[in-house]
Amino acid sequence: MILDTDKKDILIAALRERYQAMHIIRSRVQSIGLWSLGIFLGASGWLIQANLALTLKQRVVFSLAVLIAFIVLRYVYLRDLHKGFQGQQRSAVNIEETLGYYTPGEFNDSNEPIYPKEWKHAGTGNGSGNYFFSTYILIYTGVCLLLFTILFKGCLF
Repeated sequence: MILDTDKKDILIAALRERYQAMHIIRSRVQSIGLWSLGIFLGASGWLIQANLALTLKQRVVFSLAVLIAFIVLRYVYLRDLHKGFQGQQRSAVNIEETLGYYTPGEFNDSNEPIYPKEWKHAGTGNGSGNYFFSTYILIYTGVCLLLFTILFKGCLF
């Protein structure tokens, strides 16, 4: 039989693990977003300043390579991280609810919970976080700029 104090200790340890996992995932997303943006912008800059003319076939091949890399990055790797992140969020919310973080007066004398009620929606479609979306926008920007550079190299610059 597990004592109530032991149950709370177990839940708090599990919650720490969820928080740590979320921090790791966010760090990975930030790193991959910044690295890919840097690579896309660097490739665009190099292509703009390079003294070379691309044939139509080269433009198509390079554009397809960029699109394939983008699709794998966005719709395989980042989608998997996003799903994992949302799962960690939902698990953390369940533990937080069990510990009473959303219960008014549980930890203080006011009628307010210590965590805002909106946080209970973390990891669901009703959540308000835009971290992944912001990263996607950065990557979309880099991909669009590189594709624009590949397609219009020699025409506009």
